[in-house]
Amino acid sequence: MKVVLGNGEDITPGGALRQAILAILLVAPSQTRARRTLQDMFWGSDEPEKSSGRFRTALNLLKRDLALLGKDCIRADRHSVSLAPGRIAVANDSFGPSFLEGMDLRRLTDCEGFEDWLRQMRAGGDERYTGDGEGHELARTPEPTRQHTALGLLAPHHAGLVEDDLNRIESFLDAIARFVSLMTDIEIHDLRDCADFTFPLPIDTGLGATHLLQPVVERRGQTLALHLRLYEATDRRVVWMSEPIDLRADHRNAVVCSLSEMLLQQMVACPARGDPRDLFPWTALTGLFSLDDDLISRTEAKVWTLADNGHRPVFECLRVFTQIFKENEGLARADATSAEEICETLSAIPDTHPLLPLALSLSGYSAHMLVGDNDLAEMLVTRSRNLAPNLALNLDHLAVIRLMRGDLAGAERALDRCLRCGAASPWRYTYNVSGAMIAIARGDVRQALLFSNRALMLKPRFIGALRYAMLGFALSEQAREADRMKARIQRLRPGYDFNGWTLGLMGRSQPHFSKTLAKGLKTTHLI
Repeated sequence: MKVVLGNGEDITPGGALRQAILAILLVAPSQTRARRTLQDMFWGSDEPEKSSGRFRTALNLLKRDLALLGKDCIRADRHSVSLAPGRIAVANDSFGPSFLEGMDLRRLTDCEGFEDWLRQMRAGGDERYTGDGEGHELARTPEPTRQHTALGLLAPHHAGLVEDDLNRIESFLDAIARFVSLMTDIEIHDLRDCADFTFPLPIDTGLGATHLLQPVVERRGQTLALHLRLYEATDRRVVWMSEPIDLRADHRNAVVCSLSEMLLQQMVACPARGDPRDLFPWTALTGLFSLDDDLISRTEAKVWTLADNGHRPVFECLRVFTQIFKENEGLARADATSAEEICETLSAIPDTHPLLPLALSLSGYSAHMLVGDNDLAEMLVTRSRNLAPNLALNLDHLAVIRLMRGDLAGAERALDRCLRCGAASPWRYTYNVSGAMIAIARGDVRQALLFSNRALMLKPRFIGALRYAMLGFALSEQAREADRMKARIQRLRPGYDFNGWTLGLMGRSQPHFSKTLAKGLKTTHLI
């Protein structure tokens, strides 16, 4: 590897490590890489603070190596590192089996990530920049064909229903399709008017539905009873059937959300010949809310990859949201973000994109938890609520933010709707924790403990539920029980920072709520 100026002067970085970092940046899409990705390539098993320090030192030396190309040749922030556009051109004959031949990183004991990348580049599975220095064009190696997941909507199976009943069924199925579009990025094929739905749709891709959803309806007196059947499309095998519901009953929106979440869970559990990863971001959220340390780590890595490789900004919103899980569950400190970065990411999502409400909700909660900007948080989550008024996750975020703004009645209304719409959600236990928070703010310690116990019944190792159970016991002056909850947290997360959590909670809360928290925790000597 050599870096040569136009006058022939050689300014190649002096060490193999810095050369390797520069090479990765040169051939990366947009000549940009996530800071975390680069650290993991060379110091993957180090503690985050240690690897961050080593990477910072290497980056400063690399900037000094390339100083003649300008102080801004290398641009770095908390999240990414990039090269100034057009500053360095890559020779067209640099790639192939001899790519970076002779580079020796033997002094580094933990650079498996870089070695994997190097093997991929030499095998030709790369995304490379070429050009003349005035501006580079990206030549992408075609990605492997991904397996396909799509949901087809079938006409209702019924006998002798009148037109009003049929219109009600169609409207219900439309609502299911809208909710699935809010939570996933999969294709939905409307096959209700097709006499034969075996041909592939859409025609231009030749890919058809992998799952088929059909409503089965019958009239029972004044009741219009419907249940949904989900088929695996290849062999028409029934993989799920819902309990019957009355289409004339109240709370139809809540029923739609609940059934849709059950439907998505079954599509993940029974992927047919498709790939459940195509149900992102639903599967990513489910992975995070699983509270399994290893699954959270794998989910975060997948989200980082998608965000790094130029996928839609919704994955960047999801990446920031994963930081909340790491910090709340005591897994690691969250990476910093800012209100400006959150808004910039959201500005890249079209107003008509079906995943915009989810992205707004995730970003609003991130603004609240990671930035402490409750004005921005409320604005984003409220906009999400206006676009998707029955999205349970959004209603939960809305309840929490209203609570922290001192709007207790508004928080209770949002939580009530959230519990109805998210009745079948795989992460319902988090909604119960929000209920515990609201009950504590209302002064109803008994209700707070009830909500906490409901969450613990579903997730006994959930730090969030244990914290609010601890808090509920503390506020009811049951010091012994509060100590038991604290001891369980310490067993699950040795060295957990209780003071940091308490200060963060009080910092996001209205003053009267903060005083109540501090008094109860001090009385029981928890802080």
